[in-house]
Amino acid sequence: MPNTLKSMICSGVRRLSGAAFVFAILTTYAAQPAFADPLSGDTLNTTLDNAANDENPLGFGQGSFVVAPVPFKNVLIGGGLVLGGGYLFNIDEGSDTSVIGIGGLRSENGTNAFGLGGKLVFDQNRWQLSASLGQAEGFYDLYVGGIPVPVRQTGDVFNLSVLRGVTSELLFGAGVRYLDTTLGYGGSGGGLPPLPESQLRVALFNLLAKWDTRDDSFSARSGNLLEGTLSYGEVLDSSTRTYQRAIVTYNHYLPVGAQNAVALRLAACTNSTSTPFFDKCSLGGTDAFRGFSPTEFLNDALLSAQLEYRQQIGSRFGAVLFAGAGNTAANFADLGDTDFRYAGGLGLRFQLSKKFKATLSLDASINDRDEDLLYIYVGQRF
Repeated sequence: MPNTLKSMICSGVRRLSGAAFVFAILTTYAAQPAFADPLSGDTLNTTLDNAANDENPLGFGQGSFVVAPVPFKNVLIGGGLVLGGGYLFNIDEGSDTSVIGIGGLRSENGTNAFGLGGKLVFDQNRWQLSASLGQAEGFYDLYVGGIPVPVRQTGDVFNLSVLRGVTSELLFGAGVRYLDTTLGYGGSGGGLPPLPESQLRVALFNLLAKWDTRDDSFSARSGNLLEGTLSYGEVLDSSTRTYQRAIVTYNHYLPVGAQNAVALRLAACTNSTSTPFFDKCSLGGTDAFRGFSPTEFLNDALLSAQLEYRQQIGSRFGAVLFAGAGNTAANFADLGDTDFRYAGGLGLRFQLSKKFKATLSLDASINDRDEDLLYIYVGQRF
């Protein structure tokens, strides 16, 4: 490898950030139920739609069990397949859908993950409990001095959160995440300096707030979603190292006509300078921004905005037009001195069930550097 790149790695090694969220993405994705494969027929959709027509669709026993493969593609790990199973149900009237899932994924570059998890929502949304557990091995590019460096990361992650509603729309709670991760070069790495914090055990404690007036948790057309997280982290391998982080996201949904909608997302993030590389603010990782790799623009502060128009086409298909701008910097004051990044694109949606409005999504984006990226995933981006 050229000496120039070696020097960049040496000088930038302490500024690397944004890798362990890869495991949050991988293991959460693997733990989600694979709702359907629209190319394999309509058996699953029929099962879910029949459940919707039951006289008493509420309660654990009135849910629907699904097992199916779901394709995906993203800029970090390429294309691949999630294979999993899940059980979707409504515990009581007025509560959003609960889900219990297990699954695994593998991508074309060798990335693999296994996870299980679930979310229980009851008492008219006043109680929301989420938990996930997973293992992952990821291969992706981590940007150092603007140059992508192939890395390999392995780890175990556990997440738990509990929210209690003051009302059915306003909730407060707490959560914890434990991560045990290792990071190394994707190749031999011969002659290169070790990557920073190549082996870490981290405990993260979160205070959570949520205001949710959306008309649907899968694919909203109206309402608002405001979420805030204050985090205190502790590096268990060090007796003195702690860090703080704060993230706020706001989504607004405005109906257009009888079926269409406009969706807006605003996001802000800040963290202390002692934050490990994997918990820093990330354009694409923190805010679900489309158009850039989530390991490229990473720092201690982030601001971004995204706008999306959602057009319904028939009963199951839809199309979206989206655009966004954002960037990261050492602090909010420095964001004005940096060039904001821009991206936009078009997407297609296929609603997997009449009862549950989960969608299979395909988005094609292009950014201000004329780079085009393709995303395939389950659910709306926000």
